[in-house]
Parts: sequence; C-alpha cells; structure tokens
Amino acid sequence: MATEVAVLRSASAVGREEWNALVPAAQVYLSYDWLRAVEECFGFELVLFLLRDGGRTVAGVQGLLVRDPDAFPYHDPTGALFGDYERDHLRQALERDRSPEESAGAGALLDAVVRAEAGHTRAAGYPALVMTSPYGYACDVLTLPGTDREGAIGELLGAVDAFCRTEGIPSQSFLWESGGDADLHRALTAHGYLGFLSDLEYDLDTGSCASLEEYLETLDRKRRTVVRSEIRKFEEAGLRVERVTDPDRAVVARCAELSEGQQKKYGLPVDRDAMERLFTALLAAPALGPALYVVRGRDAEGARDGARPDVAGFLLCLEAGGVLHPKFLGFDAGTVGAGYAYFNLVFYHQIERAVAGGPRRIAYGMGSADAKRLRGCRPAPVRGWIRFSSPAAQRRIEPYVAVFDCLKKQLLGDQDGRVQR
Repeated sequence: MATEVAVLRSASAVGREEWNALVPAAQVYLSYDWLRAVEECFGFELVLFLLRDGGRTVAGVQGLLVRDPDAFPYHDPTGALFGDYERDHLRQALERDRSPEESAGAGALLDAVVRAEAGHTRAAGYPALVMTSPYGYACDVLTLPGTDREGAIGELLGAVDAFCRTEGIPSQSFLWESGGDADLHRALTAHGYLGFLSDLEYDLDTGSCASLEEYLETLDRKRRTVVRSEIRKFEEAGLRVERVTDPDRAVVARCAELSEGQQKKYGLPVDRDAMERLFTALLAAPALGPALYVVRGRDAEGARDGARPDVAGFLLCLEAGGVLHPKFLGFDAGTVGAGYAYFNLVFYHQIERAVAGGPRRIAYGMGSADAKRLRGCRPAPVRGWIRFSSPAAQRRIEPYVAVFDCLKKQLLGDQDGRVQR
C-alpha cells in the first residue's frame, strides 16, 4: 500500500493510543499525556507528522513552532547554540591550557563571534520548526516495531522539508537528541542538517544494589563519607521527606511558587500560573507515573494550619518503563538552610526508593554535572542538528557549528562517540 504523511497542528488532533503506540515505554517526554499537558498549559504550537501505511500509523515525529527567539530559551536554535549556558561552556573550553592573557583574548573573540552569529540566526532562522519535546529536552523519530526505520525517517524528513517550504519556515532543528541512532544520524546528514554536541545527560543504574548502604559502597571512600555527612545534617536540621499522594491546590500552588527559582536559574520564562496548571495536569495523568515529594521541617504540623503549606522544598517525579525521571523541583533556601535538602531529596531519597524495589534506573538529565558524576551517574552525549532552508544562511552558520561542536567535545570529553569523563 502507498504511504502518506499527515501533518497535524495539535496533539489533540491525534488519538492517544495511536500516538502512544509509537512511543517506547521509557520515553515519558514524548508520550501523548506529556505533549498534551505542556501544549494546553503553555499554549505551545505543536506540529505532528504521522507516516501512515494504508491508514495505519507506523511512524511519527513531533515538532514545535517557535516564532520568538526569546520566548523559550533552549527550545530553539538561538538558545541551543548561543545561550548563556552554551557560551559559558565554550569559554571554559577556550580557557583550557591557556594563560589568563590568552584566555581573555580568546574570550573576547568568542563573544564577538557569538554576537554576530546569534544576530544572523535571529534574522534568518525564525519562525523555526524545532523537533523537540517542550520542557522535556527529548526528540526522536518514532517507529512501530517491524517498520523500515530508515525508509520511514526519510519520508518524514521529506514531509518536514515540504511543510517548511509551504509555510515559509526558514530553519529546522532536532534538539536534545540522546540516542546513538545511526539511521537517524545518516538521514539528517543526508538532508543537510549540521550536527553538534549539546551536552551530557546523566543516568544512575541502581540494579546491582539492594540497599542504600550497598549503593554507598559503589562510591569511593571519601565520597561515602561526604554522603553520610549530608544525610546526617539533613536529619539534624529537622528536615524530612514526605510523599504527598493527594495534594490539595494550596500544596500545588506552593510547589509552583518554589519552582520559580529553578526557572530563573536556567533562564526560562517564569509563569507561576502555567506551572501550577502543568503540575496539576501531570499529577492527574497516571500513565506518567507521577509522584510528588516535599521537604518539611520540625514545625510542619503547626504550620499546616496557617495560610501557606509548610513545604520547604519539592520534587515532582515521573516514572515510565522502569525509569524514574526527577523532573521539577524547588526549595525555600531560607528554610532548608545548610541541611543539604537538594541532595537528600533528589538523590538519596530517590535512590533509597529505587533499591527498595522501585525503578532500577534514574534519569537525572543534563546540568549539575559534577554533583551527578560524584554520586555515581554515568554520562551519555546529547546532540543537536540544525538546517537552514536558504543555502546562503546554511553556508554562514556551518563554520560556527563546526567550531561549536569541536569546543563542546573538548570540554565534555566526547571522542569518536565515546564519552570520557
């Protein structure tokens, strides 16, 4: 039978079962429930491309239309290549093995190049079609088992090209692609996409551990001492972790309030109402395996009678396919003080839960690399791909992407596809 690609302008236009049939169990951020939640809560313009064979959907890829390069950093080409986080990485790479004087000169040159190329991309690259999951930092071309994956990828990329020509969209990107998918990489290269290393993401495998103590034995002696000290100081500060199974609106609102600090840290837009709506939607989606944990202090019982819940910190996790995803978090620094609430809530409590029979892998994602590496997490590369419809714009960006990729590999230790830290 002949195949065809359907282009849908909202996740609501595709059936939940139809889309989820394509999604691997552990890919929570590409699932229907996740896409619908972020689309409804933030008003994102999603575009879904579905490859159908005789009416049966056999492959798909999901994109996001970004019209404003400042609207949502790190989900668009400007953020992925020129954002503050990226510039800091490039500056660190340039400073390696250089004197302070040489580093200053190299940094000044880098800033000038970044400003020029960012300005060009802003002028030539929007509106942009970005194949990524909003807030999920994940992308993939999804195929049913038994489908000719290479052929399906080619047909979908052709449909993306045609859509962009028709809609007048000058740039296309695949951002935060974390698989070592040779078929996808070959197809993207063949379609003119320029690849680059974005970052490292970190996973912790707890499969060999039956207790928290066994996990601690996997760390070196110095790190074990530090971890035990952090656990003790958390307890001495009168802090504890509590799972809230049926949070009321006040608790969810408090979590949204605490999340603002984390949003600001990564340069993301702060919209407390939207975050509250998103948390509510995620907690009401059992397929995403949501779990809300809060940090409370000594005076929690008395404080609950007040106007604001006694929540000094929170972590909203998702779980699917045996993988735990600690996703949204925030803390009241004045309350948790030096009690090491972050490490206890995000790492030690979740690890203790995992080794007690919970998920055997914890996906900690990108950022805070040293904290994750020192606690036993293993890195894997996350890549990006970009393509301009205009040949002139493509030629202009190509040298910058090549240098960006080289410096990222120098800094992050990726050599010939092998991550070495």
